[in-house]
Amino acid sequence: MSYDRPMAPRSAHRSHSVPTSKPWTVRTPTRPLRPVVHSRPLPLTRRFEIEWLDEDNFAQDLTRIAPALPAFEEAFAAFTHGTLIQTVDGPVAVEDLAPGAELATADGETAPLMWKGAITIVPGAPTLRVTPEKLYRVTADAFGLGRPARDVLLGPDARLLTRDPSVRAAVSADAAYVPVSSLADGVSVVEVTPVNPIRVYHLHTSRHLTLLAGGLKVETFAPRTSMSESLSHEMMAVFMTLFPHLETLRDFGRARWPRLSREMMDAVH
Repeated sequence: MSYDRPMAPRSAHRSHSVPTSKPWTVRTPTRPLRPVVHSRPLPLTRRFEIEWLDEDNFAQDLTRIAPALPAFEEAFAAFTHGTLIQTVDGPVAVEDLAPGAELATADGETAPLMWKGAITIVPGAPTLRVTPEKLYRVTADAFGLGRPARDVLLGPDARLLTRDPSVRAAVSADAAYVPVSSLADGVSVVEVTPVNPIRVYHLHTSRHLTLLAGGLKVETFAPRTSMSESLSHEMMAVFMTLFPHLETLRDFGRARWPRLSREMMDAVH
């Protein structure tokens, strides 16, 4: 007799597979790395404001953004806001002068104002100058009675006419224009550090002249003789756009008297 072994239910012999969860991550496609490009720093620029007399004797004005090069800035920074400039109609604040105004010179001549430029000195702003921009207060009677009659504040690039014997001997001329900064002695001419933004100006006439600014003899603008060598052809072209009534450096004419730099004055003294 044979006995059949009872069979277990089928389910008892079937193994149930439980799906297992695997950790997942977000895969980003591999991309080639871009080369690091070091951008050049942007050139330092400044806002230059100009007014000029055009060929039809009409006053024009323009604001231009240009490189803040010291060679550019010195064409705009001789007189501070409020400085009185002598005209045929009496003293007029430099900011109120308009192209075409008849200026009275220290030599008794008259000449129309052809160009006026202005910039704003902002304390603490980046600069390409060796030292931050300073102002210079010429105290009353610094160069003699009434010269000036009251304190006059000049910009960093003003040049005064002097007949100092040592300067005359150095340039072999009867007079010369010297930077006001070279005359700073802490008493008669005091160096001032501006604490607030201040507008400064310069003036240009059809020829190089000596103006009367608050009783001081200050030159009209003339470019430095080395400018054509110190500026590239491209920068020279940009510089001339600040003088729309002129075409080349030669149009500025010859300097009335020799012009000394700060370094030359240091050698004289």
